[in-house]
Amino acid sequence: MYPFKKYTYSLILLILFSTSIATATPLKIPESYPIAMVFKASKNLKPGGSAFKKQLNEQEPYAWIHAPGPGEKSAMTRKQFPNKIITLQKAYGGISEDDFTGIWPGHLLYKAGTLLGKDISPNDNTIFVQDLNRVFKSKKRINKVNKKASLALIIYALDEKGKPDWSRAEHIIVDAVDNQKIVVKRGQWGTKPLSFQAGKAVVAPHMMFWSHQWQLNLSLDSPRGGIGNLTAAEWFAQLIAKRISDAKADGVEFDVGRWTWGYPEANPMDVNNDLIPDYGYINGVNSFGLGGQVLFRELRKIVGPDKIIQADSNDAMSGVRGWHYLNGIQMEAFPYANDYDRFSPAFLHLRLWVNNAEALPKVSYPFTKTPTTVFANVRMPDGSKTDFHFRVGFASACLVGMPHPFASAKNTKFDPANAGVESEDKNLQFGVFNWDEYHGGDLNDWHWLGRPQGPAQQELNDLDKTDLLAKASWQWTSEHGFVADTTQVGGTYSANVKQIPSGILPEKMWAGVHLAPKDGGLKTLAAGREYTLVFEAQGSDSWHYAGQNFDRVPRMTTISGAITGKAKKPLSILADSEWRTYHISFIADQSHLPTPVFGVAEQIGKTEIRNIKLYAGGAERWSREFEKGLVLLNMTNDPWRVAVRKNYYKRLKGSQAPEINNGQPVENEVIIPARDALFLVKR
Repeated sequence: MYPFKKYTYSLILLILFSTSIATATPLKIPESYPIAMVFKASKNLKPGGSAFKKQLNEQEPYAWIHAPGPGEKSAMTRKQFPNKIITLQKAYGGISEDDFTGIWPGHLLYKAGTLLGKDISPNDNTIFVQDLNRVFKSKKRINKVNKKASLALIIYALDEKGKPDWSRAEHIIVDAVDNQKIVVKRGQWGTKPLSFQAGKAVVAPHMMFWSHQWQLNLSLDSPRGGIGNLTAAEWFAQLIAKRISDAKADGVEFDVGRWTWGYPEANPMDVNNDLIPDYGYINGVNSFGLGGQVLFRELRKIVGPDKIIQADSNDAMSGVRGWHYLNGIQMEAFPYANDYDRFSPAFLHLRLWVNNAEALPKVSYPFTKTPTTVFANVRMPDGSKTDFHFRVGFASACLVGMPHPFASAKNTKFDPANAGVESEDKNLQFGVFNWDEYHGGDLNDWHWLGRPQGPAQQELNDLDKTDLLAKASWQWTSEHGFVADTTQVGGTYSANVKQIPSGILPEKMWAGVHLAPKDGGLKTLAAGREYTLVFEAQGSDSWHYAGQNFDRVPRMTTISGAITGKAKKPLSILADSEWRTYHISFIADQSHLPTPVFGVAEQIGKTEIRNIKLYAGGAERWSREFEKGLVLLNMTNDPWRVAVRKNYYKRLKGSQAPEINNGQPVENEVIIPARDALFLVKR
């Protein structure tokens, strides 16, 4: 019924090339800095054309080429640069139209569907369903979707036990709706029109990764089937492994790696196909999120230890988890979709991944995907330049010892998790961006910083000495339907969440069990002022679910109150079985909500918190010394006066930002403007 022959052949090929992949030379990233990187540089260029060849030559100084393009583009890039690091970008479980006809229908992820309302034969092109709202909300929605791609549905039969019978499944396309009647095209993407009985078949919409991509059911509740009797995660791991091998690439980065889904209310996924929206959660466990560990585990088995496996993961709330199999993460549009008010939790998230990812080499980096004055002629509302966006991202990469890519955006209203292909094409410019800071300005040295002389140093001299929570006392609260065992031993507050209501939106779970000040919280924060929350936390990070064990998968704690900021979302951190000290700086908003409130119920399991303090001021002042230079980052709201070794440094000399990089010598101190970075070179 489904043309699986080419996939059988692919599986045979996997056996042949997996050994050579696994025994490849271990990959090393450069030890001297900076590490400049290009991203999708040839996206809009024809392979083999003069512009493509010219741009390939422009990429010569860059140590890392990411997402060079499909097929011929990747081959030509590898041929010209046999010794560079070249990595692919693939959707996190997104299947393109080329693969639609080969996918076993049980491997796909669907929204919660509805039962068929009337019998249909193979010749019928109209169908009736019991609940039309489960298919789509309005006719406008159909028209909107069909302008981008076909609105696809699945019809699958139910067996005698009421379970899906994937051997009797059919993809269809919606053309129109007339009252309760849906006009469709039958037997699409390699399937054939079949007969289905009312009440004994399900009609459900596909979950879409982007408008032209179907989403695989990567959850731990994915059924087994198809060639090899695999789960969707296992099947996808084999597909990606082959594409890494075909491209002779050094690894892959999964675009928009999801722990939970963006806009889940509009995308009520049903991972176990029981027609009840579960948003990926079964019995209080994120089956969809945790299922990513199977993908990473199986892919690692095939490609071996010497390939890079990364995922796009911007924060603890929506990004992937798991430090055991991954080399690290890409943080697209760093920090947090270009929200510089949320730099602190974003930089913390990056540092946690840099320190805790177990696969070598560790590779987690901030991706600056933002408007600047140099490349997009975009300025701040007051007319000042926006090039500090680049400097902040580049400095962050140097501080954690990682590569740095850049892409130019036309505006800051870019959310990588919900952009869509069309939005990305309209708002972004890809290419080779030759920043002065990459090569040290007139030094023209692409490793002008040299080797690090030690780890980055955090300066806390902007913090006030008064702990605003010194007199606070704390209590646990469990909302209706949440069950947790809570304790307080000395200054340590523990909550072991036992039960979470089923079928609720993920954001409704987060604070279902929360820790807050007994007196209603601190309500005297000055709106617009910067504060820093300091605390220690740990959480259970081992999971036993669906007959499998997973370790090193941290859990999330949210922090809300008068500190959610412009995004109207809580701040978030990852906690594992090791006690860690967290510094989270934030801008207080105008609300009078209690501050802080720690939410620990995004999944069942145990979280502990202690030593909670709050100070006025920001904690994000950082420095790192290198063999030939110094990197300084000030992400507080006030200028930072830094004492440096006398007559030892000078500023870079470049043409793009001469007001910053003017080549002038530094005597014994420099002032780093608020929310900016500075790069000094030794004289």
